[in-house]
Amino acid sequence: MTDNTQESLFSRLFSEPGTVYTRLLEDIARGVFVSGDRLVTTALAQRYATSINPVREALKQLQGEGLVSFQRNSGARVMHFEYTTMRDVYELLQLLEPYLLDWFIEEHTEAPLARLEALLEEMKALTTKDVDRFKELDTLFHWEMYRHHYNRDVVDLWKRQRLRLLALHANMPISGSRIQTAIDEHEAIIAPLRQRDKTAARAALVQHIHSGGDYWSRLVRSHR
Repeated sequence: MTDNTQESLFSRLFSEPGTVYTRLLEDIARGVFVSGDRLVTTALAQRYATSINPVREALKQLQGEGLVSFQRNSGARVMHFEYTTMRDVYELLQLLEPYLLDWFIEEHTEAPLARLEALLEEMKALTTKDVDRFKELDTLFHWEMYRHHYNRDVVDLWKRQRLRLLALHANMPISGSRIQTAIDEHEAIIAPLRQRDKTAARAALVQHIHSGGDYWSRLVRSHR
């Protein structure tokens, strides 16, 4: 498969992936701009071949989503992410995802299950060099389970938190053993979904979130 890292993710998550907002968000999630980097409006306008106003609007929107901060005399910057930021995001996901999964278990058809299995097979085919693609597929796996939920406010909240995770993890390594563990955890989620076993599916999902949170928390602490 052609490596167009993050492109397919953003085209799936947003109806208009080419806007200044989504392109800037993608650059933050990919680690082009990292925690603490200045975001100069004129430079961004040149980068995205647009005028200043769309850039300012995008920065304001990202400020509201907790990814950009405005500081006196220094303008806009990528939010300075702390360990507590990651902790808070994972705690939110632990609340949101089981709720979203419950509806999927009851309402899903064969098609989304087939897409989950296809995503899992693509994960298995990756090499240890395909870290960015793995992060994308991991997000798409969860998105496939939640994207049709009737409560759009919760879906949008989940999406914002998940994108914050991508920004938090940008340019951070991930071990081959963690990739394999995550693949095994995704497989453990699919099995009870086929049986519509809500208890087992929720337990597998919660284990997956806890496992990911523990791994990334240790990594962030070691980098600090």
